[in-house]
Amino acid sequence: MPVLDQVTVTAPSRLHFGLFSVGDIVARKFGGIGLMIDQPRTVVTAVPSEALRVSGPSAADARSAIHVWFQKLKPELCQRLSIQSPDQLPVALKINSLPPRHSGFGTGTQLAIASATALGKLFELPTQSADEYAVTLNRGKRSAIGTHGFCQGGFLVDRGKLKNEALAPLDLQSNFPESWPIVLVRPKDAEGVSGEVEVSAFKNIPPTTEKQREEMVDLVRNQIIPGVLQQDYSLCGDALYEFGRRSGMMFASVQGGAYQSKSVGALVHQIRNFGVKAVGQSSWGPCLFAITDNHEQAVQLTHFLNQEHVDKIETRITQADNVGGTCCRNLNPIGIGNDPCQHSE
Repeated sequence: MPVLDQVTVTAPSRLHFGLFSVGDIVARKFGGIGLMIDQPRTVVTAVPSEALRVSGPSAADARSAIHVWFQKLKPELCQRLSIQSPDQLPVALKINSLPPRHSGFGTGTQLAIASATALGKLFELPTQSADEYAVTLNRGKRSAIGTHGFCQGGFLVDRGKLKNEALAPLDLQSNFPESWPIVLVRPKDAEGVSGEVEVSAFKNIPPTTEKQREEMVDLVRNQIIPGVLQQDYSLCGDALYEFGRRSGMMFASVQGGAYQSKSVGALVHQIRNFGVKAVGQSSWGPCLFAITDNHEQAVQLTHFLNQEHVDKIETRITQADNVGGTCCRNLNPIGIGNDPCQHSE
């Protein structure tokens, strides 16, 4: 039985700025860049129980992730806990808060990893690495941003995945300027592609050539990374927009253009015309991100959009999360990232 009273895990959301490539022509598939953000967050709490109970939004998805996790760790869990099935796990998991699903926040990955982390900490199992999470939870089949991001936070460059790799390696992880507020804009009447529809879409999208992939990499290497590292908004603002637009055009056969819909595309251009350069769609959307270079601009943009699109959008001002997932065990903070001293007991 667990010896702890309670474990709470909180995970940032993920913005995906775009992929380097799609299709099977290139050696390293997918890749791309993204950012972990402070809000909205996934928060789960695990406490001892007679058997597995999961409650809260998307409880069925969390339970499925726990079943997958159990099967991968079955010998150790069966021996340690004297059980034979995942439903016998002596834990109750409550999902306290969850960002909107299928909106571009990477919620499925964060929920799965947060749930597994909470159980692992409750049962005092060894902390898992990003690669281990990918194996035990079947995550990172395409993008590695959310999995690495849970462990490290910040701005991330995903190298792309070879056939024999469980999870694509990172080329770069860096703090992202917290002085650059991020306005999130989510149309209320839209939802991103997911599930079997997403799988089918990736099978039918025209493949990226090696030259096209290299052009995307050059944009990141020569403008976006230097801009982030030097905190030079003027250097990377337009490049972030252009990277997202080009990545979106890879999916034009599914989306009908660079963005999820014509109305979402119109929002992008409206924000650009307002004077904010770094605008794009996160993953399949419909959530848009508008990275500003000061708080006043973020507030003004939010006010403008809410007036222009009354009751049609939701807006929120947030910032980068440069830490990743955090955990409290019996109300004491403990580390779960690559640096366990980062949240010392």
